[in-house]
Parts: sequence; C-alpha cells; structure tokens
Amino acid sequence: MVRNDRNILILGIIVLILLTVGYYFLLFGPLRQEYLDVYEQRAQKEDQRAELEREVAALENIRRNSADAERQVLEISKRIPEQDEIPTLLVQIEEIAEGANVTQLLIEPGDPEAPPGGGDFSRIPLTMSFEGTYAQMQEFLYRLRNLARLVTVNEVTFCRPPPRGPDANCAVEGAGRGGGTTVARSDDNLKLTVEIQAETYVQPAAGGSKTGGGGATSPAAAGKTGGGGKAGGGTAGGGKAR
Repeated sequence: MVRNDRNILILGIIVLILLTVGYYFLLFGPLRQEYLDVYEQRAQKEDQRAELEREVAALENIRRNSADAERQVLEISKRIPEQDEIPTLLVQIEEIAEGANVTQLLIEPGDPEAPPGGGDFSRIPLTMSFEGTYAQMQEFLYRLRNLARLVTVNEVTFCRPPPRGPDANCAVEGAGRGGGTTVARSDDNLKLTVEIQAETYVQPAAGGSKTGGGGATSPAAAGKTGGGGKAGGGTAGGGKAR
C-alpha cells in the first residue's frame, strides 16, 4: 500500500513537471515572445516619434528665424555689387590702409571665378600685402571687415621683415586660420610684413561679365575713381605664421 502511494506521488510529480514544461513551451513561451515583439515595436515607435518631434522643432525654429535669415541674405546681397568696381574698391582699401597707418600697401586682384559651392555670383580673389605693427594689422583687418562692400579674409600671413639674421625669414609664430592672430605683447611695436588672402564678390556669375584682374596693383596707381566710403565688409579671418 505504501509502495502504491509512493508510485502515485512520483507519477503525480512527473505529470506536474510535464504540465509545467508543456505550459512553458505551448503557452507561456509564445506569449513571452509576443510580449517582447510588442515591446520592441513600441520602443521603435517611440524612437520614431522622438525623431519626428526633433524634426518638427527644427522646422519650427527655421520658420521662426526665416525672417532674420531673409534679412541677412538681403543685407549681404546689398553688399555685393552688380559690377566689379575694382578701382573703387582699391581706393577704399587705400583709405583704410591710411587710417590704420600701414605702409607699402600692394593689392593684386584676380579674375572672377565661380564659387566652389556654386551660386549666382562670382568671387574675385584679392592678395594684399603691407608693412605695419601687429596693432596696425588688427586695425586694418577691422576696417576691412567694415567696408561697404563684402570682403572675406581667408588667410593672414605675417612675419618679421629681413634683416633679422642670416637665415631668418618669418620668426613670428602663433597665428592660426579662422581664429585671429597672436603675437606676444612685447612685440606690439615690431614691424611685420603682412600678406592677406581675401576675396570679394560680384553678382553676375563667372563668365557673365569680365573684371579687370591680375597684376600687382597699387590703389594710388588705379586712380581715385568712384570715391571711397567706409562701412560694411567681409569677415576678417585669422592667419598663419610662416
């Protein structure tokens, strides 16, 4: 009798184990997988919703700032003439050079060319060189930035003019592109030879009109045609020391 009871108990345990295993594989397992699939889909939809909310916020920000962007574009377009007007620009640069007290100013305009990113305007390269102190160079860049015509400074190179030693060429260091130039305060009165790579713009695309470019040009030699005038200007970038 006791043996029969023990067999029945063992059989009952086996049946319970089989029922548990069967429940897991036949019912709980599929339900668990279905729950995981639904959870993953929900997480994906929440990520998509967050992405859409970010895009909507970005578009709303653009909409709010569209008036300012249009005004900035209009202001910039007003600073890009429809004719090259290089002689006038040379006179204006000569005036700011006189105001900054730099000497030996030389300007070499290039021919108009299409901008790298495209656009309905042409860029005219400008290479300018002069001699002056660090403070005078900064003043010249500031005045150049405030010209009525848009002039963008891409690179400024400065060095000590010879003679400083038999092998000395450009001993000033610490300049960087786009971040301004730096010289020790004790060198503020040191004369520097400065070269500026810049560009100005004209609204007709390259090929639509021809500007007089090429050749080293002194503003005085170009003649004071078109008059000076100060205001407006490009971005005076930083430079590098040779």
